[in-house]
Amino acid sequence: MIDIVCLKWGNKFGPEYVNNLYSSIQRNTTTPFRFHCFTEDSTDLLPDVIIQELPELGVDGWWNKIYLFNDKLPFEIGAPIMFIDLDTLITGNIDHIINYNLKTMIGLENFYRGTFASGLLMWRHGSMSLAWDTFARDPQLQINQTTDGDQEYTAKFLPTATEYFQDLFPNQIYSYKQSCSKGLPKDARIVCYHGTPSIIESYTTTVTNYDGVWGPQDWPLEHWRT
Repeated sequence: MIDIVCLKWGNKFGPEYVNNLYSSIQRNTTTPFRFHCFTEDSTDLLPDVIIQELPELGVDGWWNKIYLFNDKLPFEIGAPIMFIDLDTLITGNIDHIINYNLKTMIGLENFYRGTFASGLLMWRHGSMSLAWDTFARDPQLQINQTTDGDQEYTAKFLPTATEYFQDLFPNQIYSYKQSCSKGLPKDARIVCYHGTPSIIESYTTTVTNYDGVWGPQDWPLEHWRT
């Protein structure tokens, strides 16, 4: 049994993002799992989603993600935890990923810069508690001392043996913008969205941004549903 967690804070993502992520995991694994949503607003979430309350940290957005490293959360010390950003599509079987013999932290390699990224994480509960303990003492101080968000902050506490999903599972973890804008790669298991287009925009509208023009496609709807 593995605990898979997500985070919904504020109004950037509606409940459909949580529900569709949960449902896509259900469709793509035979491994028993518990699915938790850490949120201050559980309105319209599916009954099988386990609600975990977020504390009043006085921080915005994904800075709340640091709370997931709190070793006082209701998970077994040493048990594996997997975090998945809400703007992620599960597009193929992930049994081998969630059953990986986890020895250290696994994160994403930033699709553009080759640095650590936190959109997809696996760690053993309790192994990252120093990151939370340091942050909890003075969240605003840590935010002020960080220029690249929670990813840069988390990277300060990574074990030296940290691995990347893309190295462990080659040709299975993709960036939508880098690799999927003209169709879903055959062996894709997980597709990560970042910036624009969002998941909804990727099948509804044309988006023009600093690095391209992204037209709507039908395939995301096959995977983004309850």
